[in-house]
Amino acid sequence: MKLFVTDLDGTLLNSEHKLSEFSMNAIKTAMDKGIPVCIATGRSYNDILEIISELDVKPYIISSNGASVYNTDGEKMYSISIPKDQVREIITYLKAQNLEFEVADDEYTYITQKGLDILHQELEDVGSVDTKKREELEQDVLGLVLSQGNLKVVPDMEVLLDSIESANSVSSISAYLNKIHKAMERFTMDKRILTFSSWKYNFEMTSSDTSKGIALKHLCEHLGIGLSDVAVIGDNYNDLSMIKIAGIKGAMGNAVENIKSMADFQAPTNDEDGAAKFLYKLMEDMGL
Repeated sequence: MKLFVTDLDGTLLNSEHKLSEFSMNAIKTAMDKGIPVCIATGRSYNDILEIISELDVKPYIISSNGASVYNTDGEKMYSISIPKDQVREIITYLKAQNLEFEVADDEYTYITQKGLDILHQELEDVGSVDTKKREELEQDVLGLVLSQGNLKVVPDMEVLLDSIESANSVSSISAYLNKIHKAMERFTMDKRILTFSSWKYNFEMTSSDTSKGIALKHLCEHLGIGLSDVAVIGDNYNDLSMIKIAGIKGAMGNAVENIKSMADFQAPTNDEDGAAKFLYKLMEDMGL
């Protein structure tokens, strides 16, 4: 193994979207032993920096599901974004469907106040029928949105559009799966964008010219590392493109079946520090 690549939510982070001390120490140990580490996630760059702020040495970062790649000095090596006029098309549709949406660039993840209001209302509506499900959704839906350290709430869609030049990604989240599936089907037909889900309550969009896998290829070319020497671990559909091309394939215990079916190794769940344990196993196999 010459490069270790890990997803964040559902993988390196626990179900409270936190990085445990055990997992942080695993990343530190690998880098101290000379193994490059890359975090590949749907989160935007500044949000990732806040999560890993306690790491003295920064890893490589693939942010916004492959839209940008950064080196360990924080320099952008690669970037492909969605043009602003296309962002307007996307979020105009989502707004008309009464769906929450988030638009991310390198600096912020933008959300409208109306979007937050929609999420709160959905949770209230669900909770009035099923209290247990509401508790689950408060963590899985609202908890994920609010865990983003660079989240910026703006008054409305026009202020959001005035704040960006382009977008690394656009995403939507809802407590209602039928709303998510309907919108996702609509955008799957648009060949300009890549549409996928990182877990069941959301879907995300990037430029069709990128993915975590494409970004990983660019990083490996830069580092002079063959894909056969890369270890990757993830949990959901947005990780498929990089797990497919990696020589060493890991799946979380909480991963979707598509990920598990192609993995060489199944780690424990994200609440059991599965990604870190996978990394320690690989280092042990190397005699480190």
